[in-house]
Amino acid sequence: MIHQENYLTYLPHSGFHNQRIALENAVFLAWFLNRTLIIPPLLMYKSRALIPIGRSFEDLYNRLSKHTVCKNNSLENCQAESYIRYNWEELMDFTFLKQNIKYIYRQDFNFNHLIESLYINNDAEIYNISNSREQQYCDYNTSKFQKCVNLVELRRRSEKLLHFGSVFSSHKIIATLPENRNFKTKLKQMMLPNNPTILSIANKIVDKIGGTNSFIGVHARLGDSIFLKHQNMTVQNLIETIQNDFKDIDIKDGSACLPTKIFLATDKRDSESLRLFFQTFPCVHMLNDFDDLLEPLKSLKNPSDGTIMYEFLIPFVDLLVVSRGYKFYKTSSSTFSRYAGFLNRLWLDNLE
Repeated sequence: MIHQENYLTYLPHSGFHNQRIALENAVFLAWFLNRTLIIPPLLMYKSRALIPIGRSFEDLYNRLSKHTVCKNNSLENCQAESYIRYNWEELMDFTFLKQNIKYIYRQDFNFNHLIESLYINNDAEIYNISNSREQQYCDYNTSKFQKCVNLVELRRRSEKLLHFGSVFSSHKIIATLPENRNFKTKLKQMMLPNNPTILSIANKIVDKIGGTNSFIGVHARLGDSIFLKHQNMTVQNLIETIQNDFKDIDIKDGSACLPTKIFLATDKRDSESLRLFFQTFPCVHMLNDFDDLLEPLKSLKNPSDGTIMYEFLIPFVDLLVVSRGYKFYKTSSSTFSRYAGFLNRLWLDNLE
């Protein structure tokens, strides 16, 4: 069957949420173009993601080829350029994908391995799509969107493999037809975190805080890139927004708690910028207040290599807990915040 199949793949980069957005776009493309999707592994880094956005097709391949999997299945033996490969289905619910597209997994970023595995014998069977971050794909009437590639025309291509570079961007796919918009919406609503260990821990933490109606979630992204540069502004904006929502409560001197609890998720717990937040709101919970409930994560292993996944999966516990409050406060431009806000709305809608 592999000789008769037509395929589509892409190249990952950046952190989890950018990779998740790229996967959502790739799934839509595979569904619309009627191709089998070749899914790259989820890249999880020891510290920050090493491959930034905005890279060309060739540059992405070059950078990915220089990175290696952590040696001896141990974080201690990770080099600066190393990463952990994780199977998407260990973390996310793929039920909707299985119902709508065919997909297989790619295990490395060796281009020759890829074409050999697909029995591709000449370059004419490959269509490489190296596009800019601004490039968009439209399902209909591209005259309205001058930079859009017409997906109907792309569906007519006969090459065995359509190979995209980056497909990241929340605005990468412009779906104007109801059927296509509906597919995009259902995909996002159904491809959700479903690791049973993470879900169980998050539920226990929420219960210990007092339940959804007893707290608000706040996300402060402070640790890297522009967020590190603007951390003071981020914290100040969060404080002012919360104070405005609770302006009937005298909390300016930091001596009174809000009439609700706060759960704060952040990627930089030791940031000096957070001192003002704690001074303003003395009654704040963070993930490290629940160390006893995090114990099951310390024995959760990556099935492919046996690596303990604790430090990689901690952010997902933070994500699920912060999104379960009755209200959520975000960091502007953060994909973590955007996804937490989406999960929060979805969670609250399901409670009604």
